[in-house]
Amino acid sequence: MTPVKLNVYISYTGADRKAVETLRDWLYPMRDEVNVWFNDPPKPPKPLPLPWELIASVLPVFRPRDYRKDYAKVDRRRKERAHIYLFMTSYSSLNDGQVDNDITLAVDRRIEGDMLSPQIYPVILAPSMWKDRSRLARFEPIGPKKSLSEFKPADEGYLAITQQLSKVITDMQRSLDEAKYAQSRLKSQSAEALPAGAGPYLGDEDELLEFRAPAQMNPPEWLGWMIIFLLFLSFARGMQRDKPEPTISSHVQNAKTWQPEYERKHPPVQPRVDVPMRPVE
Repeated sequence: MTPVKLNVYISYTGADRKAVETLRDWLYPMRDEVNVWFNDPPKPPKPLPLPWELIASVLPVFRPRDYRKDYAKVDRRRKERAHIYLFMTSYSSLNDGQVDNDITLAVDRRIEGDMLSPQIYPVILAPSMWKDRSRLARFEPIGPKKSLSEFKPADEGYLAITQQLSKVITDMQRSLDEAKYAQSRLKSQSAEALPAGAGPYLGDEDELLEFRAPAQMNPPEWLGWMIIFLLFLSFARGMQRDKPEPTISSHVQNAKTWQPEYERKHPPVQPRVDVPMRPVE
């Protein structure tokens, strides 16, 4: 039986992006045991050069695809299948509507006292009124007692977070492996399986949580102008083919109705006709 790989989802506001990337790097050595996710949508496609914009207006297949909507669906599934939620808490995150929505989703999935239920941990980045203004106040933060901004150097704070989180991951993974083994026994005995969403996520739909946007092609501008020239040339030739071509019968008919006249050295003379004289009465 394949061990369950835990999913860690980090919720944050845009101003705290650098701290999220630093925490991801600290958790990278545990990549075989956990997936570390956070909202990281692909960039919008770059505008096309002028000739390719003209081509795309006629042939939309040349217009690059925007994958942000596809990523949003994957990001939503990741949130719904996370085992551990880390909320980067600062004065900026208290006013972020997306972070508030993530808190609602995590709290709705959590069952108090159940180790298989998703775990919620605030990560204190900077001093704020999160104890008074945030619904995360009833959850114990992970990491040091002080905020990360108060640590000099900050690596000591990230080290404390990583160590505590590693212990949580180890304990939770053991419980999830036992639950997965029990569920496999039920299936082998032809018992009714648990309905979807009734239990913890045990890694049944990992392929739906992957996202890899293809690299955007940047065709050279000169190639676009060449294609436009070839299309114009093809259109011009097509217009010439639409004109009726002369047929053999028309040539024969024209030959019968018109003959060229050549200058002769000795032109023919009309023969003289003698008219008999009538006698005068």
